[in-house]
Amino acid sequence: MGKKLFHASHFLKSLSRRSPKRYSKLKPVIKSDTYRVKPGKPLEDQRLKKYWKNRKHLFSKIDGNQIYMTPELWFSVTPEDIARFLSQFIKACLPQARCIMDVFCGGGGNSIQFAKVFPRVIGIDNNLEHLYCTAMNSHAYNVDDHLWLRYGSWSRTFAKRNKSWLSKETIDCIFASPPWGGPQYLKSGLYDLETMLIPMGITSLLETFKQLSSNIIIFLPRNSNLSQLSQATSRVFGPDVKCKVLYVKQNGFMKGILCMWGDSLMYYQTEDEETRSIQENSNVINIDTDLSDSSEPNSKQPQSSISNIDLYDING
Repeated sequence: MGKKLFHASHFLKSLSRRSPKRYSKLKPVIKSDTYRVKPGKPLEDQRLKKYWKNRKHLFSKIDGNQIYMTPELWFSVTPEDIARFLSQFIKACLPQARCIMDVFCGGGGNSIQFAKVFPRVIGIDNNLEHLYCTAMNSHAYNVDDHLWLRYGSWSRTFAKRNKSWLSKETIDCIFASPPWGGPQYLKSGLYDLETMLIPMGITSLLETFKQLSSNIIIFLPRNSNLSQLSQATSRVFGPDVKCKVLYVKQNGFMKGILCMWGDSLMYYQTEDEETRSIQENSNVINIDTDLSDSSEPNSKQPQSSISNIDLYDING
């Protein structure tokens, strides 16, 4: 569906036929096989050493010689356990959902897990090399038949929504893990969601998303300014709408926060084992508690539009 979407199963073939100039830019990377992760050959870039050591948390199949990663993707791909948990959570909350949109899909960490559960997943990214990695990685997980890819910026894609393939889509849920600005984001005491988030602030991002779906999930830095999150929620959705914040922990480390909007995501009722485990392993944090340490869910910021803050440990 849609001439501007590339089916992941024949991404390169379609790209060469429909966009020869773009394909020519990608051809050297394809020919040299630059981004294939070779298990017996550690990364030369010392800055990525810690990511290499934990590579199996990113993709469980990464040592199978079928996974592709650009240098940027090493620190931006969502760990597989988190992506799998999220896909199962959405399925439990939205059992009838068919189409999930993954904006800023990067190397496909989330798109792949969505494609295991939902029949139609649309991944969007403005980096052609990242889309190439997503296509190759989805093939490694045998889910490329359920994945369609779109090359371009989100701003431009949204601006043309009424005259493009997007006008014909029914998006059951939008997920986004927008670029945080690299590992340097942790150097800030509080992450400014209006000025540091790429390519636009949280308020503008939510404004675009709400016009396409009533169910929205955004993965944000663990040290995000919750006051800004609350303010953006009120501005975009009104004073009566709440945002659910889930701090995600893996192997003893806080990885980020999942922020959710939409009644089905906020007030789910299900007997699904995976979703029930959230309740069993979550510590509901009083939003008035003192939270000066931004790496833990205990901030004392005004949060009138945040319903509750939960902590979920992927490892149980």
